[in-house]
Amino acid sequence: MVKYNRRSMVQFLKYNFGGLLYFWSAWVVITFGTAKIGLFWANLIGNAVGIVLNYLVQKLWTFKDGDKTLFNSGWKFAVLTIVNLGISYLILRGLTGVGVELWLAQFISAGFFTGWNWAWYKYWVFSEKPINNKR
Repeated sequence: MVKYNRRSMVQFLKYNFGGLLYFWSAWVVITFGTAKIGLFWANLIGNAVGIVLNYLVQKLWTFKDGDKTLFNSGWKFAVLTIVNLGISYLILRGLTGVGVELWLAQFISAGFFTGWNWAWYKYWVFSEKPINNKR
């Protein structure tokens, strides 16, 4: 059972700041870049900008008490990010394919990733208690 306390709530708010920074930076690039460079490249570039900003916020502010090594959290973040890019593209392609406007599809996708990434970041990527720790 997940225990919610003041520290977790503050951490969740910080996490959402990083997520909003990611979302809005990617949203601008995807929304205004798709017509010029296509959805694939706009999605890739927009997410790259958001990814860098989000990682910095999560590593240096939200989960600063978590795993201190750049390598350990870095490779986990990279793996999750690659998976997320694929999922994001499929969500956007699927929703726009059935007639949902791109700008709205991005909000729907962001709703999914809010819960998805919170769990992965907190309990795996930046975990304060490494899963593979054999003490």
